[in-house]
Amino acid sequence: MKARTVIGLITFVLLVAAGMVFYTWNSRPRLIEIYPTAGAINVPATSPIRVVFSRSMQTESVSAHLKIEPAIRGTFSWDNNILTFTPEQAWPGGQEISVSLEAGAKTASWMAFPMSRQSWSFTTSEAALAYLWPSNGPADIYTLDPVTGEIHRYTYKMEVIDFSASSDGMTIYFSASNAQDGADLYRIDRFEAESSINNSYQPKELLVCGVAQCRSPVVSFDGHYLAYEYLLPTLRGGLGPAQIWLLSLPDLQATPLGQVSHETVQPSWSPMGLLAYYDRSSSEYEVVNTLSQERALLPNQTGQPGTWSPNGEYYLAPEISYHQAPGNYETGTSHLLRYDIQSNTTDDMSGATDVEDVEASYSPNGGAIAFTRKFLDVARWSLGRQIWIMNADGSNPHPITDEADYNHYDLAWSRDGLMLAYVRFNQAKLSDLPEMWIVYADGSNPVQLVIGGYSPLWIP
Repeated sequence: MKARTVIGLITFVLLVAAGMVFYTWNSRPRLIEIYPTAGAINVPATSPIRVVFSRSMQTESVSAHLKIEPAIRGTFSWDNNILTFTPEQAWPGGQEISVSLEAGAKTASWMAFPMSRQSWSFTTSEAALAYLWPSNGPADIYTLDPVTGEIHRYTYKMEVIDFSASSDGMTIYFSASNAQDGADLYRIDRFEAESSINNSYQPKELLVCGVAQCRSPVVSFDGHYLAYEYLLPTLRGGLGPAQIWLLSLPDLQATPLGQVSHETVQPSWSPMGLLAYYDRSSSEYEVVNTLSQERALLPNQTGQPGTWSPNGEYYLAPEISYHQAPGNYETGTSHLLRYDIQSNTTDDMSGATDVEDVEASYSPNGGAIAFTRKFLDVARWSLGRQIWIMNADGSNPHPITDEADYNHYDLAWSRDGLMLAYVRFNQAKLSDLPEMWIVYADGSNPVQLVIGGYSPLWIP
């Protein structure tokens, strides 16, 4: 009996030990999914890194052990076992990004099993500049690689009116004329378009508008909605007042926004999902939360296009004001106003008095604002507006172009914030075509890209 008891105890101990080994082995955390996948190429330069673990993890432990080369600032967020790292600015274009989770990251369980080292890499897509060409005829969408000069054409004789891109740059939305003198909405998948053989790719038609013009399409940052202007023809010819509509992309259902009797234009999405547009009937920007339907009104007489700060906190737009000038006559100036959506306050960012400031655009990291300025006093007046840059708080305004006869517009920051694309037009020779250029943010190395090109937009 004693021998059997000893054997039984040994067997029991071995079974318990085997169970503990089995439990320990299966309790070790594992990576069950990563995005971008290992070895992925042409990853959008704005892509986050997402890691799915097999078990709940100690969040601080994982953050401390995650290494990224080249190093980049960003934020960590968790959804159960899913970690997402969102970079503050775009990844370097066309480079290999190495990611490693060093040994030692621990689970959230009481036994806190550590992970072994895991590593992988992916390669980002090269930055390209999308634009419309030609300015003196029916336009199509092109992209240009500023480094190699390679040009890719996305549409063929479609008479494109305007276009925009998704937040990751991989989808292009555009408006194009139709045979009924209206304009329809389309979508381009860049990966499919660039993978097509002999330019056989056809854009997908999203919305047939018939005799109406659907134009100025802009997609929300989450990709759920496309806001656009909808204009019907009048009995006397021409087009009636525009109204902002929303197209739900999952089911392609379209609905109007705002008051039916008001003319509304220039839709613009914030990164937080707010939609701003200008109401010409009431002379104010309207900011709408499309989920809660909460609205904020920003008074503005000018009604020119505005721009959102990258964090969605501010909306920046020009405003005209009038004052008495020497000689008892009234003169007008245009200053950039920064609207704080939460506090409902407004700041004058221009500072200077006799100026015409328009075309503001925040840098991708929000640290700088590019805009165009023209002095209105006699001593400094010029035909064209020049490109200026200032800090996000309005300090240190300075010009980066000095070409008095040229008007500069269509400012577009590169995703890394190092360069600006723009269009310039010779105000002294109105027969000349507009020219598309790029320049570094410090004003150095301006390069002409395309004569007759316009509406530049950087896409990763």
